[in-house]
Amino acid sequence: MSTPGYFILSLDTELSMGFFDMDNERHARFSPDGQEERQAIRSVLSLCEKYDISATWAITGFIFHQQNETPRRGPLENWQRAIKRHSAAFDTSSPLCYGVDIVQAILDSPQAKEIGFHGYTHRPFPTLDAAEAQFELEEWKRLAARHQLTGTSVVFPRNAIAHLDQVKDSGFLCYRGHDRIPRPSEIFPFLEVLDHLFPISKLPVYDVNASAIDSSGLVNLPGSQHLFYDDLSAENILTVLNLHKRRLNRIFKGIETAAAEGKMVHLWAHPWEFRSAAALEILEDVLSFVAQKIAQGRIHSVTMTEIAKSILDFSRGEAGK
Repeated sequence: MSTPGYFILSLDTELSMGFFDMDNERHARFSPDGQEERQAIRSVLSLCEKYDISATWAITGFIFHQQNETPRRGPLENWQRAIKRHSAAFDTSSPLCYGVDIVQAILDSPQAKEIGFHGYTHRPFPTLDAAEAQFELEEWKRLAARHQLTGTSVVFPRNAIAHLDQVKDSGFLCYRGHDRIPRPSEIFPFLEVLDHLFPISKLPVYDVNASAIDSSGLVNLPGSQHLFYDDLSAENILTVLNLHKRRLNRIFKGIETAAAEGKMVHLWAHPWEFRSAAALEILEDVLSFVAQKIAQGRIHSVTMTEIAKSILDFSRGEAGK
């Protein structure tokens, strides 16, 4: 029997912090009281438990705050003073900026999972100088320690990768690298949708070996596909036309390939994207399909850190030969 493959699900858990600098988008995409987003998180946790699927919950540090807690500013203060409109996005009286209840719900779930780093403020790392990046890392670690969390995996805000040496020095082991096939939506709207409806490209799957370790010493675990489209109008149109599940064909083929070739497939999404029944159906179909492969002994469900540790241990073993 061939070596089993690996399935990773990473979830960028940020509430409205992911749109801290996009006022119109932030107000258009999220519920006023954060209840829809919290219900979506509970639904995702329930499905992971139902199908025994591990997930890496990459949490933005502000979500660790209690309601009305005063954040430590550090290098953030000058930046926030310069761009006053961002202040509302960092108001911990807003249920879309604080979320210690969300962190506790994840920790209370009996299903194996991990909580990883997704920035402190969600500012893209390439826009930060070294001091600002260090503040983001240290403040996230300080808040995570309240829950006895150290954090070993990283999902960079907006998938914008930078300051890898600092990340490594802060004790992290791995990060989600860029999807190896560039998102066509960045070039031509709806091309990505067409690719998923009528598969032109194959879902990327990746080797699980020392080649994943980059020059910083971190393990790069690239994404295979974002489960949803950035363009909400595309999502809405597909749902109305009952075509929203067509993307599953490409995903299922990728999972099959990973299982057959002993490779890794890495899907990702934002928990707030699972607010509709249609979105939850997509997730349930994927997790059910993965669960079938697990039952057949053909694939393992792992967190980012679990697979990273395996790669690092294997690399050390090879080096010691």
